[in-house]
Amino acid sequence: MNALRSFLRLERGEEWPALLVFLYLTLALTSYIIAKAVRDSLFLNQFSALALPYVYIGVAVLIGFIVAIYVRLSSRMRQSSLISGTLLFFIVNTVFLWWAARVSWAPISIIFYIWANIFGIIITAQVWTVASTVFDTRQAKRLFPLIGSGGILGSALGGLIATAVVRSVGTDNLLLALVLLLGVSIVIVQVLSRRYSPPVAAAIGGRQSSRRNVSIKSVLEITARSRYLRLIATLLALSAIVTLIIDFQFKLIVQQSLLSKDELTAFFGSFYAYVGLFSFLLQFLAGSRIVERYGVKLTLMMLPLALLGGTAILLAYPARLWAGILLKGSDGMLRYSIDKSTLELLYVPVPQSTKAQVKAVIDMVLQRLSDGIGGLLLLLMTSVLGFGLVGVGFFNVALLMLWVWAARETRKEYVSTVRASLAEREILPETALRAAFLEPASREAMRSMLRQKDEEVVLYAMDLALAIGLKDLITPDLLRHPSRLVRLKAVETVPVTGAETLERLLSDPDAAVRARTIARVCELESPNRPMATVVKHLGAPGLRVRLASLACLAQHLGKAGTETVRKHLTNNISELDDASDEWRDVAESLGEIPGTAALDLHVRLLHYADRDVRRRAVISAGRAQHRELAPILVRLLADRALAAEARDALRQYGSRILGTLQDLLHERREDIEVRRQIPLVLANIANQQSVNTLLDSLFEEDGLLRFRAIRALNKLRISGEPLRFDPERTSRRIREEGEKLDRYRHALATLYPAGESPDLLPHLLKDKINQGQERVFRLLALMLPPTAAHASYKALVENDRLKRASAAEYLDNVLPRQVKRWVLPLVEAKEMAPRGSVREILKSFLENGDALIQECTVEAIAKNRWPEFSSPDWTLTRLQEGYTYG
Repeated sequence: MNALRSFLRLERGEEWPALLVFLYLTLALTSYIIAKAVRDSLFLNQFSALALPYVYIGVAVLIGFIVAIYVRLSSRMRQSSLISGTLLFFIVNTVFLWWAARVSWAPISIIFYIWANIFGIIITAQVWTVASTVFDTRQAKRLFPLIGSGGILGSALGGLIATAVVRSVGTDNLLLALVLLLGVSIVIVQVLSRRYSPPVAAAIGGRQSSRRNVSIKSVLEITARSRYLRLIATLLALSAIVTLIIDFQFKLIVQQSLLSKDELTAFFGSFYAYVGLFSFLLQFLAGSRIVERYGVKLTLMMLPLALLGGTAILLAYPARLWAGILLKGSDGMLRYSIDKSTLELLYVPVPQSTKAQVKAVIDMVLQRLSDGIGGLLLLLMTSVLGFGLVGVGFFNVALLMLWVWAARETRKEYVSTVRASLAEREILPETALRAAFLEPASREAMRSMLRQKDEEVVLYAMDLALAIGLKDLITPDLLRHPSRLVRLKAVETVPVTGAETLERLLSDPDAAVRARTIARVCELESPNRPMATVVKHLGAPGLRVRLASLACLAQHLGKAGTETVRKHLTNNISELDDASDEWRDVAESLGEIPGTAALDLHVRLLHYADRDVRRRAVISAGRAQHRELAPILVRLLADRALAAEARDALRQYGSRILGTLQDLLHERREDIEVRRQIPLVLANIANQQSVNTLLDSLFEEDGLLRFRAIRALNKLRISGEPLRFDPERTSRRIREEGEKLDRYRHALATLYPAGESPDLLPHLLKDKINQGQERVFRLLALMLPPTAAHASYKALVENDRLKRASAAEYLDNVLPRQVKRWVLPLVEAKEMAPRGSVREILKSFLENGDALIQECTVEAIAKNRWPEFSSPDWTLTRLQEGYTYG
């Protein structure tokens, strides 16, 4: 059973749904082929093939009215009731048409031709609507070719039945076979509806969530708004016109070669049987593998390219029956096998809320309107322009070239649509926000934003207010905001007097705000002689004001004032004892004093006994950015209490520090704690050198260092800078992670096939699998749009079946083969089969350099989980061979 399931590419639980849909399609196509053989025979026995364009136009006109009713019914009825009712309606029709044919009613050949076309359109569309609802994207990619082979088998059976039975019962009585076949189809639809719980039954038999009226017009509007749906409609329209022209050419050649009604029926029955047989073999033996391996990238192109070749042969050998059989046969073999599976796969990413209506309108209305257009084109070419087979053939070549173009565009849009089905969040453009806030009614909303505590919200609102000329909305209240960045910006923009600003200066806890405020006071009080105000405040009673004034003085004097600034600084700190709290203000203010005047004091405070003074000195070192302070900051990365401040200080050095950090990161003799902190610094320096350094770290032995390098690369990826992430190194790291995950997953399935266990080992393996999956998807974010990688990982973590399927399909279409080999098994949620012997796995775990794995393995062996390996002698043997357990 497992071997058969593997050959058919079935997963557990898919057997019965797949079999039922397979049988449903087989019966539907058997019915249609029998009707088709009778249709062609009745018509060509009474009319010339040159009259076919009129029938094509008639079908196109009538199908619009029929589908309008069908679409309205689909929004009001359970899907199973609608399909069963339709099949019952066709049974009644069949009985009436059989009676009309028996009494030789004159219009029967025309009426039956139109009815058979509409019957074939609706019955096959219903089967695929059910199939695309029952199966998700990945299941569809695996199973649609198999299910499609049921349709091909039905085509072959229909042809064989028509050929075998017609000589004994006649053409007319063949219609009675449809009654039995359609009756069995009704039973299958009801079983699918009633026997399977959600999501299957809900999708097939559930009532529509909305009772709103749905019309063809509304569905056409939905189609017109979506480029993807427009391309599907274009693809199917071109396919319909080309196929209709090929059908016309084939029947014209056949009519010139055969005469009697039963002879025509036997020929068409044999032809459809052989085409169906070859199609079935192609689909059953290779269809699933072709579609799953190559996807829509190749399979959408197969039919138009094959028809181009067949048309070329027909142009070289016109009116030859074998050339017509070759062209029509290639169309029949591929259209109802690989091409049909591919076209139905295109509908799977379409939202469930509109899929049934959109599919009905595109497949039944737009395609049949295309038949009508094809009929008009044939009338124009044959009756007006006098084209023969050759002229029509050349016109078809032009259409086939357009078909190839539409297929190429559709396959690109398919990938985008699958990605969109992962529910990415759409970001409202900044221009739209700005336009919205220009409205007077939106000013209150902006005031509300300015009152928020969130730093980013307030800064954005301030930028927006300044950009659109609403500076008056920025009030002095922002000088008291918890964020130093907001206060710094407010100092620049709030319309206050010098006295009010100075009052804020005395109480602000941040040295940068105080320094900028003293500069602002100078601008307000004496814009022509700012230094006069600075000198005045150098003698202020408060140390904070004096230090802020000193920073302003240093910025004004530059290098020439180094000694002056140093002298003032020495005077300000000379009376402070070692235990004074004011050393904290001093340490914080040093970052605002440019030049080297405060350098020696800065070095001293970086080694100060009081931890808070050291912390503030580290913070100010980032603003000062003295080269001489960098080595001290690097050493502080190993101090857990100051590591965060040291990282932020080094970040402020920007690209100047990258060379030093690169050397330290790759120096194996360096303190591992320092090396582990460096990726966290590089993550905030958006530079190509940062990226290259981190990419080199993807292959470090230390796991935490590798993980932090990956996270840092993720942050740089979304920085907005034009950075390049080498796909070769990223792919190699994904492969190594994938190989490790593959070993862990198979080991878990082999050692613990029953699933849950109280042992520590399976829990450890699951943790390692989860961590490895996160690393893989973080690496994928360096190769793909980060939002798509994140949505794929989210689908994996949340275990949403439909989203996992969409994620797998998207990744299958965009990743290189050597990468998706390791990624897709993580997303597809397939059961892991045991692989390798228990002995080999346990031996490898005992030899593993990971002490946790070694310890957990010994613990599991000691609990007699695998009796043949649980004896003390076996474990002791491993110990004697030199394996340690941490």
